[in-house]
Amino acid sequence: MLSLEKGMNQVHHVLKADQMANIALRMLACINREVVLHSVRTAYLAYKTVCVHPMNERCIPEKLVMLAIFHTIGFFREDIHFNYFPHDANIDYFANDKSVESKYVFACYYLEYMTPLKGDAVGLQNFLQPYNKDLRQYVYQEEYKDVIYLCARISDYVMKNPDKPLPSDLNELAPGYFDPEYVAAFSEANKNNVLTDTIKTGTNFDEITKLVSNIQLSPEENRMLEKMLIHLLDFKSTTTMKHSINTSSYALSLGLRLNLNSEVLTTLYNSAFLHDIGKMATPQRILEFPGKLSPEDMGIMRLHVNHSKRILSGFVDDETLETVYRHHEKLNGKGYPRKVEGKDLTLIQRILTVADITSALHDSRSYKGEFSKDKTLSIIKDMTDKGELDPKITKFVIEDFDQLLKEQQVFQGMLSIDFSKVVINYNNYLYEDVDLWVENLLNATTPYEEIEDIEDL
Repeated sequence: MLSLEKGMNQVHHVLKADQMANIALRMLACINREVVLHSVRTAYLAYKTVCVHPMNERCIPEKLVMLAIFHTIGFFREDIHFNYFPHDANIDYFANDKSVESKYVFACYYLEYMTPLKGDAVGLQNFLQPYNKDLRQYVYQEEYKDVIYLCARISDYVMKNPDKPLPSDLNELAPGYFDPEYVAAFSEANKNNVLTDTIKTGTNFDEITKLVSNIQLSPEENRMLEKMLIHLLDFKSTTTMKHSINTSSYALSLGLRLNLNSEVLTTLYNSAFLHDIGKMATPQRILEFPGKLSPEDMGIMRLHVNHSKRILSGFVDDETLETVYRHHEKLNGKGYPRKVEGKDLTLIQRILTVADITSALHDSRSYKGEFSKDKTLSIIKDMTDKGELDPKITKFVIEDFDQLLKEQQVFQGMLSIDFSKVVINYNNYLYEDVDLWVENLLNATTPYEEIEDIEDL
């Protein structure tokens, strides 16, 4: 069996923090554009505020910006506990009920376990709580929360009241909730409404992009963000996320068998894990439809390659972008979206097509169960005989299929993130007050032995 660990060491993780952050925002905008815009406005206002009144030395402005950008990530995820659907309009970010509070608690754990932000996100647990000077002495991350909360309130007010100025006293937005020093700092930074006018016109995006580009991450932290991009697909479709991971595994294994050099292997790997990112823009009813799609819905499904190109454009190199865009093309020109023929398809484009098809056949999907080895290989052989797939590539699938599956298990371990920690902590939060309610009820109940009358019982 080939060493996928060795293969991964040949892959250069070329995407930088700002590129991955922008790709993530474009993916999330496919679910709810307004929440993304609110988050970016908040990040801009927060950064400008701490330029006037710097945070304590343990807080870092670049991390503040990243926290602000992703502090609403819980609003992009369907939540069956509260019957919440992330496409809803007119979101109330500051309601006191648990259904809203839970979005920030989820964000806290998601950012802690799924991103390099880790413990810096702890303040989001208390996002809807008033400013607490005493708590901040012991939990310095509360300062991140205080700045973000203030600026999120301002962002929300400005967008809901475009023709009104901010109140002369910002505390009117949320009495008792703001740090007085940051209120003063924001007012200083916003002289002549320079900040609020900027977010109204949307010209704050370039400055935030430049700021995020200065973030320096270790190689391991960069890999965490890469993993997050794949796992964001889980917000829309779990089967699509798993398919992207498995396709990346097949692509890497095939690339190693074809002796690709490090540079080409890097492009193949990056193309593979990004290849279905455009499905964030595909309706969930189509992604999870348990059967054959109608011609109309199949047409919508096929647009995912266009969405992928739009999401990635400007943030990946041209070869990766074109490989992602062409992963459904066939050698005989009967693929989509451009019916490109084999003579115009590069080797890595041909490899990604084979890897994608192999995963689609052997994986369990919403519309089909897992095909057996024999059926999977039979279809691949048939497609090769029809001139759709490159025989120099498919021969490795046919000859080494069992080994490819073993390598896939190794790869899944390398690319996995322990999402269970997010779920466990989030569920503990959801049900902690249920335990308290039961305990209070038991304490308030008269002990059985003291009841003598059946009517009292």
